[in-house]
Amino acid sequence: MGRAIESHARSRVKRADGPIEEGPAPLAFVLAVTFLGSVSGGVFWIAIFFVTLRHYRFTESENLGLALGMGAIYGLVAYGAGRIYAWLRTPARRVLSLSLVAWGLFAALPVVLPSATSALWAGALLGAAASGLVWPGVESYLGARRHGADLRRSIGSFNVVWTLATALPLLVFPLLTRFGSLTPLLLCTVMNGLAALALRYLPQNPARSEPEVAAASVGREYALLLRSSSALLPLGYLMSSTLSPVLPHRLQALGPSVVPASMIAATWMVARWLTLVVMARLTFWHGRWAVLLVAFVSLTGGLGLVLLAPSVTSLALGLLLFGVGMGVSYFATLYYSLSVGHGAVDAGGGFEALVGLGYVLGPLVGLAGHSFEAGASSVTVGLTWACALAGGILALRPYRTARLGRS
Repeated sequence: MGRAIESHARSRVKRADGPIEEGPAPLAFVLAVTFLGSVSGGVFWIAIFFVTLRHYRFTESENLGLALGMGAIYGLVAYGAGRIYAWLRTPARRVLSLSLVAWGLFAALPVVLPSATSALWAGALLGAAASGLVWPGVESYLGARRHGADLRRSIGSFNVVWTLATALPLLVFPLLTRFGSLTPLLLCTVMNGLAALALRYLPQNPARSEPEVAAASVGREYALLLRSSSALLPLGYLMSSTLSPVLPHRLQALGPSVVPASMIAATWMVARWLTLVVMARLTFWHGRWAVLLVAFVSLTGGLGLVLLAPSVTSLALGLLLFGVGMGVSYFATLYYSLSVGHGAVDAGGGFEALVGLGYVLGPLVGLAGHSFEAGASSVTVGLTWACALAGGILALRPYRTARLGRS
């Protein structure tokens, strides 16, 4: 921590002509906020659906409807985050701090009013709106005045931290529920409060961009690569929403295994995390169209193998492929977003809006499938494949533009 504070002191750099100028935000404290906020996010976006099942007896369709509402509000707020930060005319750190606190308080609403389903809906939807302001702000601090290899390393650390932190609430969930079925939601409140305290070590605002340095670090085709990867990111989240309800049934149909079903199901998350680690270490992938092709083939091929696998081993291989596709599409889209957008709040907001779009499309497909009394799973899978085809076409168009530009 001492080194991090020293880094914070060095983040203010005196230029030769006299004025004091902000450097990049201290990465250690950006990651501290990321860790705490991601633990909160794991509660809010994953564990909450276990809470609704156990305490409110939500059906699968009701949970899908809640997820749809949360995803829609999150995506809309994240998309407008840059304009909201500018409209408030107050330091970004203050907006971020207030958003974290509001998110935590909204998450606690069901605990205060445990018998009111309306409190759960209000807390979930308002909390989703507040969190839509949090991550674009955090990603702006992460990317501002970082370019090229430095930006890729920082994003790599960010990805490793949030993926691990998001999984932690699921590990402690059984312990927390001993104190009450709604108790896990209080973890969101506590973690957000700690994240707001950690913000004091960040500058009032993300550092201003350096147009000349940024331009030198942005490849000629980065804007087109961003458009292509932006079609793959929500597609991956849509597919993961399809896999979640189908996977337990697929594993059951394939018969017993020496490895617990929950561990097999987690294969894609482990593969995603390892992919993010590897991409942070390697330098060859940025600016290459083939990497996005790998993402698309891994996503669609992995999903197909999971749905058609004749054995548990081949199903696990499908999950492994799918996790690689999720990791590549996530890292590439975030890197191109922050590179092209020079670390602005709008850049992070656009990226998070794509995540929100995936959160919307997934429940929509699930609800469409549930509207059929017979063959609901087949309808859901068919709609997912249709979306995959549409996503592939959208991802291909920027590549064709790039080829025409080179010819």
